Amino acid sequence: MDNVLMFSIDDGTVRANFGVTVEKGVELETLTPLIREEISVEDLRRFYPDGKCCVWGVQDRGDSLSLWKAMAQGDLLLGYRHRSIQCASYVLMKINSPSLSDRLWGKNAEGAFRLICFMDHPHLGEVSIVPQMLRYLEPDCRGFARLSPEKCRNILSDYGSFEVFVRLGLLYDFPFSFRHSE
Repeated sequence: MDNVLMFSIDDGTVRANFGVTVEKGVELETLTPLIREEISVEDLRRFYPDGKCCVWGVQDRGDSLSLWKAMAQGDLLLGYRHRSIQCASYVLMKINSPSLSDRLWGKNAEGAFRLICFMDHPHLGEVSIVPQMLRYLEPDCRGFARLSPEKCRNILSDYGSFEVFVRLGLLYDFPFSFRHSE
């Protein structure tokens, strides 16, 4: 619960994946046959009582595997696109599964999005990263990255928790028309 992780959804394939498995969600029961002992299906059913889960995956390249291994339940995930936050959610569980990746997003010539994270139902909506937010967020994100410890400390110092930052700092508690403008 100490990490803030950002993932880029700028790429066309990644953006399509995001629409299918994060914005719309996936029927949990279609995935359970592919989940072995790595994670508890019963926990997933408890996390998703409506039967619809939100899932994100990254490819194993660069530092992705080490970041994914360090990711823990309760960590904040921020989806980034074109100098804006597109979603905010929290990690529930994770699994390293090429077969689940293929089921969710199909085969990809560049490699499976096998480092998978089950997340709570996200806050969705475009929140531009304006200059006042640079104390808390990086102005650019490529791939999958962890927010620096300094920026995490700034968030916790100024907002008290990541949850309050999401609700008030990113203005997900406010109607879209009241959010940050450039």
